[in-house]
Amino acid sequence: MLLKNLTKVYLSKAEEKKDHGEIEKTWKFVSTAFLNLQQDVNELDRRSSGEVNYDIYKARTDRCYGIENGYGISLNDVSKSSKLVPEYRVLDQSRIGNTRMYRLEKYYGN
Repeated sequence: MLLKNLTKVYLSKAEEKKDHGEIEKTWKFVSTAFLNLQQDVNELDRRSSGEVNYDIYKARTDRCYGIENGYGISLNDVSKSSKLVPEYRVLDQSRIGNTRMYRLEKYYGN
């Protein structure tokens, strides 16, 4: 991958903590990565009402960063943030040859 096409992103991981029967989700900063972010819109990204879902991005890389499903991805520096909520969440990952592709969805904090 060309270095000029890569975006520095900040990875975070969700931790669930039970507090008197209620589950509270907190996000912890893990590391940084360099990903090629693209918005590939196709027929599979349509909602049931027929409108195009522009909240889905695809991130590609040829390096192994250890990103798993459910990880949070932020485009702004959140490494020193105390109340962290990521901008995107990893839904799916696949590997095609040497390239890893992650499917990201806009995360609204729910």
